[in-house]
Amino acid sequence: MGKAADLSEFDRGQIVMARRLGTIITVTARLVGCSRSAVVSIHTKWINADDTSSRRQGVGRPRVIKEKGLRRLSRLVKQSRRQTVAQLTAQYTVQRTLLDMGLCSRRSTRVPQLTKRHRQLSLQWAWEHRDWTMDEWKRVARSDESRFLIHHVDGRVRVRHLPGEQLLPSCTAGHTQAGGGGIMLLGTFSWAALGPVVVI
Repeated sequence: MGKAADLSEFDRGQIVMARRLGTIITVTARLVGCSRSAVVSIHTKWINADDTSSRRQGVGRPRVIKEKGLRRLSRLVKQSRRQTVAQLTAQYTVQRTLLDMGLCSRRSTRVPQLTKRHRQLSLQWAWEHRDWTMDEWKRVARSDESRFLIHHVDGRVRVRHLPGEQLLPSCTAGHTQAGGGGIMLLGTFSWAALGPVVVI
């Protein structure tokens, strides 16, 4: 089993994280692949280094996980209380690496379905036909299309993007909401009857 002196900074961080989450010494040692005495030694050193009331300036090992990292770890734990330390470690490491790359996670940006030009044309059409009689409107057929998702995806989709990429099609809500697989249907209706439903 590995001794404390042989462990990397990442292994030391795993030990500190596991012990802070309440994992017992034996399980922590098995997770990291080191001896129980190494776990005790590293955790004790971390506690002493973190005890600012008795620490002299410049003495002791600095905290492995910073305050921001602790808050992030706390959020991960609260999102899924049943994750193991190994799962939390992997998730925390990947998340930290992505953040270091600048790939922040944000709510997908909602883009309007109708542009300003579309709204202008619709308003113009309405004004041009505002004096139509009932008989004229009876000769009009209306149509619309809708996409039905097989797997429902609500609007709370989070996407990962670099700064300035939030309006790319792959990062907007319209794209992600259609990502569950579905079918597009076109329907028509008029005064006289309902038209057929057509698969697009």
